[in-house]
Amino acid sequence: MQLPIKTIEKLIIDNKIISIDKIEWWLLKYSEFYKKTYDFVYSQHLFTTDDGSVIRLPPFGEPTEQDRFLDLYKALDTICEFHRNEKYFEQELTEYQKIKDSQSNLKNWVAKNEHLGADEYVCFLIDYLDYDENGEEEHLSIYVHSAKKLDIYIDRQYFKNTIEFLEIFNELFWVQEIYPESPILKRIDKEMNETKTTANNV
Repeated sequence: MQLPIKTIEKLIIDNKIISIDKIEWWLLKYSEFYKKTYDFVYSQHLFTTDDGSVIRLPPFGEPTEQDRFLDLYKALDTICEFHRNEKYFEQELTEYQKIKDSQSNLKNWVAKNEHLGADEYVCFLIDYLDYDENGEEEHLSIYVHSAKKLDIYIDRQYFKNTIEFLEIFNELFWVQEIYPESPILKRIDKEMNETKTTANNV
């Protein structure tokens, strides 16, 4: 059987920009292989401590082909998980257009979407669209730490609603702070104050 990473390399060569459909197909095709590889890799380097608990020691040396496959699979599975909210973001953008002139409605809109915008997707734009020094990123870049030579790009059109939603949400939530009583903002303020207090006491 052709190694899974080699099949992705062929997709890249053949298509330049990979579609979400092709990625979903690849994930499905190798799902059983992923489970078996995962079980095998994570059964290695186990160490039993004096109290009887079992820990897994970090791997040493260069990543193996199995490590690279697992990292690649997880990276592609993650981007597909992100894509599953694309329809929802389309609906929320339609709602935004209706209420954008009302501060109270905008605040409710931000509060409703706080978990997605300020938690689940908080690093999305940085992780996938912050790789060009000149800020001219066109497509989403999938970075796989153990397989850095793989240049995997996804057409940004597959995430056009996600990107537009996050740009609007980030402006309202982080810049304008339209929802100052946000639990997330309060937690961040608390952590920053604790850090300052600790630094001052050193």
